[in-house]
Amino acid sequence: MRLFLLSFLCLYLSQLEGFSQTQYIEVNSKILKQTRQIKVQLPRNYDSSEKEYPVIIVLDGDYLFEPFAGNTDYLSYWEIIPESIVVGINQAGYREKDGKIDPDSELPDASGADFFEFIGYEVLSYIENNYRTTPFAIISGLDYMANFSNFFLLKENPLFSGYINLSPDVTPKLPERVKRKLDKVNQKIWYYLATAERDIPELKNKIKTLDSYLSICNNPNVSYRFETFENKDHFSFVSSAIPNGLLSIFETYGPISDSEYENKFLSSTSPSNTLEDKYLTIQELYAIKIPIRNIDFLKTADAIEEKELWEDYKNLSKLARKESPNTVLHHYFLGMYYEKLGQPKRAIKEYQSAYGLESAGYLNSDVLLGKADELNATFGY
Repeated sequence: MRLFLLSFLCLYLSQLEGFSQTQYIEVNSKILKQTRQIKVQLPRNYDSSEKEYPVIIVLDGDYLFEPFAGNTDYLSYWEIIPESIVVGINQAGYREKDGKIDPDSELPDASGADFFEFIGYEVLSYIENNYRTTPFAIISGLDYMANFSNFFLLKENPLFSGYINLSPDVTPKLPERVKRKLDKVNQKIWYYLATAERDIPELKNKIKTLDSYLSICNNPNVSYRFETFENKDHFSFVSSAIPNGLLSIFETYGPISDSEYENKFLSSTSPSNTLEDKYLTIQELYAIKIPIRNIDFLKTADAIEEKELWEDYKNLSKLARKESPNTVLHHYFLGMYYEKLGQPKRAIKEYQSAYGLESAGYLNSDVLLGKADELNATFGY
């Protein structure tokens, strides 16, 4: 029995390595002069990699952390958004003091100013010093604390690149201040704003005012999205808004979408260049370098087929050899290039050269050898 339990425990612990990890940390704050708890979810397999990760700071972490952590883990598992470190700041019993603002200036004051500095200097510093992070960071909160999160945007150099505002309790001066900031900001900023059809009427009216200011922002550095969730109230809409907010910020990161395929790849004279540009943009926007996904290689090949841009197969093969040299992709694309140009012998050679290489999606060495056999039969070689 003891041997069985020991084996079960070893199996359980080994499986945990493939799951996201949550840590509960007591931060001794010199600024707040007290100890505050934060929750940190690390990406799956964090300990077995050397990658760096974006950071998502969640205010109201005592109840918003888990839905953010769950959505981040799920969406990153399918490579729709990048794996990220999620940090929840517990505010139970402190929320009103944490968000305190001066009634005249409408800026953080007293305990609110301290909490503002606590996030900027102590929480972010702790995360950066103890974990592998990229410079890309997001902040989010609900109503009272969602409004508070905007003060980080108003700094001369905003601390966060992404802002997820869930039914913010907008103070009167905030719309004009945020609009003025977004009009002139020279770094990329993502701003997501959401409310519900049955949201608290007073909040809903304030949010509509904020939207009226932000919807006319024409700064190309700003990506702004506003949503109203039907048949939802102030609390129930949050479960839908969180994934939408993350998706709006990381829209460029995911695999090639249908709209991206239609609007960019099919309109391009070189789908392979468009593919390369997509991944360079991901690196530039999110400070993350990732290999080109096999699914995106294959979707780019679909665009080449649809547009009959046979020369671009050669470019795609070079890119695949660089990015995915152990798979059949570069031989497949070069084989297609020769086949479309009416050079079957050279196509056969490329298809046969894929023998023993790793598969990529529906393509494997057997599929390529089958294509070689078909060409041999057709031309009698």
